[in-house]
Amino acid sequence: MSAIGVIGGMGVHTTARFYTMLTDMQAVKTEQEYMDVLIYSKPSIPDRTAFIIGKSDESPLEPLLAAAKTLESAGVCGIVMPCVTAHFFYEELARAVRVPFINMMDETARYVRACGYGKVGLLATDGTLQGGLFNEAFALQGIDVVLPDARVQGRVGDIIYQIKRGEMPANVLDGLSAGLRERGAEAIVLGCTELGMLTRCSGYVYIEAMEVLARGALTLLPPHMV
Repeated sequence: MSAIGVIGGMGVHTTARFYTMLTDMQAVKTEQEYMDVLIYSKPSIPDRTAFIIGKSDESPLEPLLAAAKTLESAGVCGIVMPCVTAHFFYEELARAVRVPFINMMDETARYVRACGYGKVGLLATDGTLQGGLFNEAFALQGIDVVLPDARVQGRVGDIIYQIKRGEMPANVLDGLSAGLRERGAEAIVLGCTELGMLTRCSGYVYIEAMEVLARGALTLLPPHMV
């Protein structure tokens, strides 16, 4: 099967947006030329951040493994997971399946380097930051990372959960990014899929990890379909 498998539902709104991204990135002449996509939307997966920072002992790993194996059994040619924090479990997931499983952190770091940026700000969940999910990928590309102070990070976390509930705060992204820019960030990496849904009003450069992942997903297709 020349279909891409998506472990989704974390959250549901960003999974829907990810599918729209994939669709919009394809230049086709007929409906039948679009790639096949199998989306396993599983919002019941336990909160990744709560587990990583020790606020919950309910591990997301087993449900994530089940989702990955279900997609593999369905015959997908590769798997992507449009949830940054869930990549805390990437190594276990990638080892559990025999099809390619794209790493969003690696894809994003390579993209940032290709854009010529050597220092970026990072907006992400507490779980992503505490788990150090971007650290190695950026370090391998020689990229320095600037993180928000505690006050701003608390606001970032609140906004992410607002979006997961279906609420959409207005005109907040530039305020979250201002301190990072003042400390030398040449671009701001939106390292949580929910943050990509916020309106970008200023002249700041934003790099959305989920958009980078969508481009990477296209590479999973057999060469004759690209």
